[in-house]
Amino acid sequence: MEEISISWPLSGHATHHYPYFRVIYLLLLFSFGFLIHVQSAPGAEPEKGSPPIALNAPQNKILSSARITIKPVEKNKSDRFNPMIKKAAERYHVEPALIKAVIMTESAYNPRAVSRQGAKGLMQLMPETAHALGVKNAFNPAHNINGGVKYLRQLLDAFNHNIKLALAAYNAGVAKVKQHGGIPPIKATRHYVKTVVAYYHHYKSLMVDKTENV
Repeated sequence: MEEISISWPLSGHATHHYPYFRVIYLLLLFSFGFLIHVQSAPGAEPEKGSPPIALNAPQNKILSSARITIKPVEKNKSDRFNPMIKKAAERYHVEPALIKAVIMTESAYNPRAVSRQGAKGLMQLMPETAHALGVKNAFNPAHNINGGVKYLRQLLDAFNHNIKLALAAYNAGVAKVKQHGGIPPIKATRHYVKTVVAYYHHYKSLMVDKTENV
């Protein structure tokens, strides 16, 4: 194959015919190199474009003092129970926020919930408790809420309106609370009380009026 010779702009006799060409070429080369350096420098402004998509912040609120994670139930699961909660709250003079807190902790607004011990419905009434309260059908939301709030009212009265003791009795029974002179040293009961109280304050902070949606 025939060898092909290439004459570069800065080589050979070309620089003699064009004395300023070398200077101009070097200046252009230097400017181009400087531009690349600036664009790639750590502090250089990045290319503008669409901002990164921020991930949605978690909706759960954490009550640090109680170390309880708040997980509000979806509105469409709880809205239909608001009239029943309002009615029971007015009848037995119990705060709607407290009723909602108990329901959320007990069943997460599942009217068909059944515990391992046999507690049923929204407010998880035991069969004997439901019978004593006159609740004929614990799976009927209106009956269950009415009976549960009635029982909660009785407990508040029995413990001089002390919410924590009333909640402890709701969970562990009146006898155990009286036996220990306070919240029983039962891990599940102590956690239950903390959880309900956390939800109680959470719902109170969300309410514009007593029947605001959860």
